Amino acid sequence: MGNRREELEKEIKEVEEVMRNAPKDTPKEIIDAWRKEYDSLSFELNNLYDDDEND
Repeated sequence: MGNRREELEKEIKEVEEVMRNAPKDTPKEIIDAWRKEYDSLSFELNNLYDDDEND
């Protein structure tokens, strides 16, 4: 089973890539949704406890 931290880091990189490569005419609502997803993933990653270190 994958590590949650690794999953979050991968998802964050994917969202960053999508935002970076978005066409200039991408609707603001879409950009806002990506930014919200990025912020949510970043928040979860920053508040993640490493269970492996606590064992």
